[in-house]
Amino acid sequence: MTSMDVLSECVIHKILSYLSFQEAAKLSLVSKTWLQAWLTHPNLEFTLLSSKHGYNIHDRKIVDQVMERYRQTKVPIEKFHLSVTIFAHPFAFPQMDKWLDIALQNGVKDLSCEVSLPSYPFPIFTFLAPKSLRELVLSGCNLMDHSLFITTTQVASCHSLRKLSLTEVGLDDNMLRDLLNCCPLIDDLIIEHCRLLTKIELRNLQNIKSVSISCCRNQSVTIQTPTLQHLSYFGCFRDESPVLDIVQCRNLKCLQLTDMRISEGFLQRLISTSQFLESLTLDNVSTRLERFKICGSQSLKFFAISNCKGLREINAPNLVSLEYDGDQIPELKIAKRSRQLKKSEIYLDSLKILNAEWFGELRKFLSKSSSWSLVSLSFEECSEINMKDLVLHHKVATPKVNDLVVCIESSDKCPTLLVDALLWSCHPKRLILKSSIEMIYCFMDRLMYMKNSRHSTCHESKRRKYSQLKVYKFDSEHQCVELENGELAMRDLTETETVSFELYW
Repeated sequence: MTSMDVLSECVIHKILSYLSFQEAAKLSLVSKTWLQAWLTHPNLEFTLLSSKHGYNIHDRKIVDQVMERYRQTKVPIEKFHLSVTIFAHPFAFPQMDKWLDIALQNGVKDLSCEVSLPSYPFPIFTFLAPKSLRELVLSGCNLMDHSLFITTTQVASCHSLRKLSLTEVGLDDNMLRDLLNCCPLIDDLIIEHCRLLTKIELRNLQNIKSVSISCCRNQSVTIQTPTLQHLSYFGCFRDESPVLDIVQCRNLKCLQLTDMRISEGFLQRLISTSQFLESLTLDNVSTRLERFKICGSQSLKFFAISNCKGLREINAPNLVSLEYDGDQIPELKIAKRSRQLKKSEIYLDSLKILNAEWFGELRKFLSKSSSWSLVSLSFEECSEINMKDLVLHHKVATPKVNDLVVCIESSDKCPTLLVDALLWSCHPKRLILKSSIEMIYCFMDRLMYMKNSRHSTCHESKRRKYSQLKVYKFDSEHQCVELENGELAMRDLTETETVSFELYW
């Protein structure tokens, strides 16, 4: 007898409840006790894939046998996940109906049905009627066929449902309205790419906390839910005019906007009415005038910006985290009270021309915060740099950076004074370089020369030069291994490496 056999069936059930159906099946081989526990496992997961010969009859029979056993023994089902990928005639509909009905009769609470069958008619109101369903996730189903035979007066309220997720589901505006009306207490709603919808209106949802909407073209969205705390909106950037209207969301804490054009003042109005907004994420968001501000928010703490060229000013005195990702240095004004950040990261990718003027702009921007957690630069090549022009470009103090990550795709020789320009634009604690071996050698040689030189090559005072330099290489397990002076050249390096230089100023 093994130590696993002494566990009670109740404990085994608890262990299996945290595992998938397939993982639990493997443990059924341990002993008869574990086999019996698996036979009454409350979580069922089935995935049927298409093949060259169409529907896999063997897999279908296995699912049928399992579901029939659950029907006969009346074993309770907590979670039921059915994923069917078949591009064929919908002859599988009757069997799917049977499996879903067994799950329903056995008291299923969390149901997921993902299909690529042509318009599988999911019996939505049949599942809402028993008032036991907590979570319903549908993908690729059609809800319209059943709605044709059910009037509004016949729709029963389902006060147990807490999460509803609809992805590429066939339903129109009226069907969505009826569905939401009969599930007034949902707190998590997801609607993704439901093409038949033209107007998505969320009103009178008494308990809603989280909403995620991914729109198709020309779909309008109106949200009037005072209890809403988390909103993620993924628009269609081809829409010329704003299609999102947010009304009375005063308790909003987290907002994410992606792929959309906003009207002038849209964000400012939303921020002014959302007094508890803590987290804001903007990804590929713009206005026609390409100018907008984030001002006056006392509650905003986390702000992430990606590919937003129109942002001009941030004034959030309690901001603690700022992330920026783009292909150009932003023209961004950060209010003095917003400069003390615990986390501040900027990612500049696919950079085109790096010259003295560009490094001057980088230093000017980085000086807007007292320090930066991470600055990441990714570019193909860099032109020759005149340090005299660079030093005269800006008189601001050298910004401090914890990690300066530099990714250079070019295998050419390092441009003269590129390292000098990088260390002039900011003072990093760690310079992490990902590039060719040749580029790493160039950086290594230049850093050692700058450290040992009696004269400042960066046209800075001597006290600003770093006094110590340590070099690390990342091994196969991504652990840092310190390299002694000269050891780097003797190592068998691959074509592309990542090396970390620690600078002690």
